[in-house]
Amino acid sequence: MKQIKRKKIILIIAISALVIWAIFLFNVDVNVLVESMGIRNMYLVLLLVAVLSSTSFLTSASFYATFFAYLGAGFDPVIISVVGGVGMAVGDSLFFFISRHAGDVMSMSNSKIYNKMFKYVTKLPSWGVYLFTYLYASFAPIPNDILIVMLGVLKFRYSRIIPIIIVGDITLLFLIASGLYYAL
Repeated sequence: MKQIKRKKIILIIAISALVIWAIFLFNVDVNVLVESMGIRNMYLVLLLVAVLSSTSFLTSASFYATFFAYLGAGFDPVIISVVGGVGMAVGDSLFFFISRHAGDVMSMSNSKIYNKMFKYVTKLPSWGVYLFTYLYASFAPIPNDILIVMLGVLKFRYSRIIPIIIVGDITLLFLIASGLYYAL
């Protein structure tokens, strides 16, 4: 009982920090961030914006605006896809770890939902879950938050999921970058 209470407190603190972070990012202008970092650190800026923006679906527009600006400025689509994909995956990791704690709290307080989700995913072979994860991250034009939360709640191993998310995010960004780069 004491451990569940502790996990609920950690979950509340993490969600509160996420909400505060989303409000902060919503009010910060990406152009000011780019100007303050300078032109020499542009890939670092892209990585930073990707990490910070992917921690909330509300702030992901700032990443895509920065990504498209880099493409328009003539940066290499492969490099910005890799940098952006890694940054997005690092940001998604926050959701994964929050959902790990949420899964413990949810499994004790609302076991029907938890068990239903668990049964659905466990019916798939592990390679099926990994393939679905890659396809979702690569081709779904929506944030990975829903998928990441589900995998965290269901206790998938982070070390097996994060490489798939990284490759999927890189694939998505490369497809977008290639389409825009060669269309212009």
